[in-house]
Amino acid sequence: MIRVYRGITFALAAAGLFAAGASAQQSQTIAVETHFMGYSFDEALGPEVANLFLMPVAYRMQWSDELTFDLYTAWGRGQVEQNDVVYSLSGLVDSRIKATWRAREWASVSMSLSLPTGKASQDASESLVASVLSSDLLGFRESSWGTGFGMTTGVATATRIGEWGLGVGASFRMAGEFEPVADSSLGYQPGNEIRVRAGLDRNVGESGKFTTAATWQNFSDDQLDGRNLFQAGSRLSLDAAYAFRAGSSTWTVYAADVWRENGDLFLDLIDAQGTIVGDTTLATATQNLIIGAVSGSVPIGSQYQLRPSIDYKLQTREESDGSQTGSGWMAGFGADFPLRLFGAYDFFPMVKYVTGSIEDATGVMRSVSGFSGTLTMRWSF
Repeated sequence: MIRVYRGITFALAAAGLFAAGASAQQSQTIAVETHFMGYSFDEALGPEVANLFLMPVAYRMQWSDELTFDLYTAWGRGQVEQNDVVYSLSGLVDSRIKATWRAREWASVSMSLSLPTGKASQDASESLVASVLSSDLLGFRESSWGTGFGMTTGVATATRIGEWGLGVGASFRMAGEFEPVADSSLGYQPGNEIRVRAGLDRNVGESGKFTTAATWQNFSDDQLDGRNLFQAGSRLSLDAAYAFRAGSSTWTVYAADVWRENGDLFLDLIDAQGTIVGDTTLATATQNLIIGAVSGSVPIGSQYQLRPSIDYKLQTREESDGSQTGSGWMAGFGADFPLRLFGAYDFFPMVKYVTGSIEDATGVMRSVSGFSGTLTMRWSF
């Protein structure tokens, strides 16, 4: 509880400090959200129910034409029901502060800090919740709650090549050590991350725009108590989008492929007396996630817009022995309805229904269904 109060105090103090010193800013924006996502599973998958309730707060200050500050924090509660027992994980997640400086019209530099306001040390039941919520296929907004202190620096630049726009960005994240297991002093040091992204865009006809990009991520070894524990595989993602106008409506077609190569898990071999007699390396699963989506903005009368969306995700996971436990697919159908209230407040209600299947440990596809709802309030001053 003390940790939660400290996190709240820090977030409020940081926001107050920014606001107090913002004599030269052009604008400030605050967004407050209430978000729920829940799934029910076939009992053969293990968990029967998983859900997440999240209350994020985001603050942006446009200090000047060149300098922008962002602050994010959230309180969440995740629950998993398994064998008629409900497991919970709740509290603040890690907070983030980011500063972006536009050094030139075509170049920017950013620095962000991940602050350890979240619950990084978890007991066995809380770790179970975090494990279920971390599935890429399910798409929960938060999973681990806390991963300790981290710092990320990044640069980005853009130029034009004929009718094409080219953008390139790179970042380096340095992660701090934390203690993941409650009632244990073992320190876990996540690997540092390098990320490079390059993108292209161009106008198509009079009302269309095509965008495509590729992102590569690489990680150094994770360490447990000063010893190598895990080498995450590199990740490569490719995505493309085409936005166009059809009558008075606008539509976007999106596709992405996110591939994660196998990692290496380093394990000690221990005899019956508890003595380390050697070590071994196990290969973790490779994973490929394909995403396709269509979203639109359809006018209703002269003042309102309905924004429907459909998306489909197909995930394949292959273990080192060739099995594909955990592969599956999900299809989602939803819409939001942006409103302007009292002339200054933007209000975004959103609902979405999801259905799909996930492969169990025996290779049989099992049904999954879910629902999410979000209410977002945003205002600028």
